[in-house]
Amino acid sequence: MQARKDRRPQGLGVFNVLDDELLCGILNQLAPRTLGTLACVSSVFYILCNEEPLWMQLCLHQHHGGVLQFQNSWRHSTLLKLGFVKEGTTTFKPPMHFDGFSSLLLYRRWYRCHVVLDSFAMDKGVIDRREQLSLKDFQAFYDGKKPVLVTDLTKEWPAQKTWNLKQMVDRYGDVAFKVSQSHGKKVKMKLKDYASYMQSQNDEEPLYIFDSKFGEVAPTILQDYSVPSIFSEDLLALLDKQIRPPFRWLVAGPARSGASWHVDPALTSAWNALLSGRKRWALYPPGRVPPAVIVHVDEDDGSVNFDGPTSLQWWLDVYPTLRQEEKPLECTQLPGETIFVPSGWWHCVLNIDPSIAVTQNFVNTTNLELVCLDMAPGFHHRGVARAGRLAIAESVMRTGKKDPADHQALAANTVGHRVRSVAMEGHEHVENGKQPNGCGEVLNHENESLLLDVDFLVQHTEEHSNHFLSNTSKAGYLERTELRDWLRRLWKYRPDLHQCIWKCACMALDAGTWLQRVMCICESYGLSKPVGEEQLPVGNGSNPVYLVGNHVIKLCLKEDGTLAAINGLRSQLQFYHELVQSKSSLRNCVPTLIATGILIKDGEEYRVLPWDGTSECPSVNQVEKVGKKRQQDVAEDDKITCRAKWSDSQIEKEETSMGQCNGSVNMRTSKEEEPILWPFLVEKRCEGTNLTQLLHAMTKVDYVNLAFFLGEQLRLLHSLPAPSLSARCDTAKLIRKESSAGDGHVRQANGSKDLMCNSNTWCVRAHAVNQLDLAVMVKSHNCRTEKSSLCNIPIEWQYFVGFLREQRANATERFLEWESMPCKLLEQLQSYLPEDPVVLVGGLQICDGVAEMSQPPVWLHMDIMADNIQMVPFSGDNSVPHLVDISKVTCGNTITHTCSQSEETSHETDARRNFSLNCLLKLNLPCAGDPLFELLALYVSVFKCDQVLLECFLKSYGVPLSTHHSNGKGLDGTAICKQLTGQDSTSLSYRAMCYCLLHEQDIMGAILKHRKDLRMAASLEEVEEKLWAVLNEWETEFTAMDIK
Repeated sequence: MQARKDRRPQGLGVFNVLDDELLCGILNQLAPRTLGTLACVSSVFYILCNEEPLWMQLCLHQHHGGVLQFQNSWRHSTLLKLGFVKEGTTTFKPPMHFDGFSSLLLYRRWYRCHVVLDSFAMDKGVIDRREQLSLKDFQAFYDGKKPVLVTDLTKEWPAQKTWNLKQMVDRYGDVAFKVSQSHGKKVKMKLKDYASYMQSQNDEEPLYIFDSKFGEVAPTILQDYSVPSIFSEDLLALLDKQIRPPFRWLVAGPARSGASWHVDPALTSAWNALLSGRKRWALYPPGRVPPAVIVHVDEDDGSVNFDGPTSLQWWLDVYPTLRQEEKPLECTQLPGETIFVPSGWWHCVLNIDPSIAVTQNFVNTTNLELVCLDMAPGFHHRGVARAGRLAIAESVMRTGKKDPADHQALAANTVGHRVRSVAMEGHEHVENGKQPNGCGEVLNHENESLLLDVDFLVQHTEEHSNHFLSNTSKAGYLERTELRDWLRRLWKYRPDLHQCIWKCACMALDAGTWLQRVMCICESYGLSKPVGEEQLPVGNGSNPVYLVGNHVIKLCLKEDGTLAAINGLRSQLQFYHELVQSKSSLRNCVPTLIATGILIKDGEEYRVLPWDGTSECPSVNQVEKVGKKRQQDVAEDDKITCRAKWSDSQIEKEETSMGQCNGSVNMRTSKEEEPILWPFLVEKRCEGTNLTQLLHAMTKVDYVNLAFFLGEQLRLLHSLPAPSLSARCDTAKLIRKESSAGDGHVRQANGSKDLMCNSNTWCVRAHAVNQLDLAVMVKSHNCRTEKSSLCNIPIEWQYFVGFLREQRANATERFLEWESMPCKLLEQLQSYLPEDPVVLVGGLQICDGVAEMSQPPVWLHMDIMADNIQMVPFSGDNSVPHLVDISKVTCGNTITHTCSQSEETSHETDARRNFSLNCLLKLNLPCAGDPLFELLALYVSVFKCDQVLLECFLKSYGVPLSTHHSNGKGLDGTAICKQLTGQDSTSLSYRAMCYCLLHEQDIMGAILKHRKDLRMAASLEEVEEKLWAVLNEWETEFTAMDIK
């Protein structure tokens, strides 16, 4: 028999040197049209370019919002979506077949796509199966200890009879649920389309429904089940729904789908109730990293991620290679059974049959301390809780702490160290044929329980870590503000847990240390001492804020260091001085200032020095010494990679591109240099309730009147006289003197991101730094060539422009990190923004290479958000100013009425006014800049993108926001912007849109949450038109009125 000719060399040509995995990876990066062309090159490329997994990834990548439709195949669905195939086309030429080509990679993929899992059901009884499990027994034997299967918790649920695919489609077929892969992005599919996909697909990693908002899109589905009584204690339920992290999911998928290895977020516990189908579970105890899984813990932000194969790949490729003592705890979950997964346990799930389940994560008394500790700043303790002994050795190396004798066994078998990075793959080294932490011994192994012992994990946290400033606090399970709010609510509603809650606050917030500082301030000014919940900080910013009696105590912190905090307080005091001197009625809406000063650390005690901001700061020499040492530490620290990775078999060192480590480890200590002084201020506490707590009670009329009132107050704020140039120059001398201490944290106006800086500090006092020559991209007057011209930015605009330039330099990176903007809009970002955002501000004029601004900056509040607005009960008439059409307002509650009520009564009820504004809080960041920038947070946080409210605000504001007026002497910013981007920088809508894209917060992400229709926009210009065109209309109307 004649041997078949191998098609590979001729069919691939020079690409034959690449292995199939790399070749498929390259094809995955190509556009659909390019793949179609490449498929015509040879028979081998035809085979590779027509693989369904390839077209599945292409289709998902091309999906930019809306509902995904799967038709016939992923290739057909992609071509249909791109318009290459007409709607309704269902016939294709049958695929061509070729001999003489084989690929182990493609065969394994094909096998995973078609494997039947009936034989995968197995249960050795290592996980208890219980019936009629009481709360007492659950707490005694399982909660926080080990998994358990409970067989009778769903017997009374309606879902037991109705949660099958057919009935679910009948009831919710037109509802769109979120679907995803374990390693892919989430998209939406209607349930009827997904059911059709489930029945026809043969995907290697099928899409499965994993939707945390199923109760919001299909509210009646929540009536089909109830939380089992043994899991009913859920302390996170005290949070408002809109800020509570995702906690419940509808889970549905075909056979072969599932969840890869992971630990539930923030070490929460979970229960999973299966209503149809079967699931195979595998579990490892805390700290026992599953074979072939890598744990990534990022030092920069403390985030924890897991890399590993899909659940099907793990069972097919990894599981058969494990020794018996290396295998996980396993069980097969049957319909009607509920499995409990304790905090910190690794688990992996594979659907044997098409399955439907509901799952929920919760925090109860048992794991409260663990969850709070996991949200504490730092990353070592998070790594230890998940990677166990593999992370402990590195933590010991970095902190210099040695494990107590009781715990040294946990680190005894670590095979090596690395500088700030550990990577271990495969499964761990086994000595004498025995796995040290094998699951055969797990339930009797004493050391395993230590890995999730709070007192043990605390030893691996950063000593005196700063919750308010640490980047590792920002991306936690709860944001910093939400964590503070949650602890205060727990204190209020669970007095039985006060001792536990205080311990949690000390671990997560370092509350004990901050309370000691606040007590010193209270004693110095004869204020009442904090009691009860007053001992816990409040607020949404990076400054510790305490409500003590009738006073508010704020300690000033800055990521840039102590000098920046001092200058920040100086800026605020300067603003208060201007406010008092102007005798503006704005004073009635700003908290009354009682005292200001500097809190100084004196050994183990603290003392207070009064300071009014006009003189040199006390003890500045002490700050200089700290600044010099910190600058040296930071310089050395920047040479070392900031990421740690743990898996289960080997350790490899990662070097940075900045240099090799030559055996001597030079790194930051676990305890960062603590500041030796803290600026502070004491204000009179404003009466009323925070707007964020009144969202359920605010009516539409309340919001309309609030918009008009805010317009009046911001007009007053923006009308305040800016500090005189001489005052700024005097301040500059003092700042330069203090900055010479070597703190290394002063932002330069060129926006260099090589400096350690925080955009929150761009205050008016920083405008007084030395003038710098700044490069501005402009064109010559004849517009023939583009060149870089050095322009002298006016001193009052330098800091604002520097901030915008820094934001412009990393705009794409920020949106990639946030993952909030649709890909098609993100692709347009660079071309939409001006190359130099200086053209957006101040009426820029370029005369002989020198920048002139026709308008000075104004005072900005910079943080007018819902949580900085204090409301009081309203008493007065319910009139709606300026005859606003209340029916068009989307903010505020619509008061429902019964059929028996008349329409007249309904309108009267809708027009009811409950609250009015009393005070604007948090004026600790006043700065100078473009008044248009002030609108962003206001529009999103307070008005919820309601354009009627924005119009009300503008009418009340009553002064133009445009700052662009040409003097006819040079090339103005409008001409520059038009030449470089094709956009009109004088357009208010364009400037507002650019400020959204350049904001330090994810303003665009928040806007897209309120205006989901904008996610379907084809361009950023379309978003600008729909979002901000009202600004242009108002400016035109205002100009016309002004002319008259």
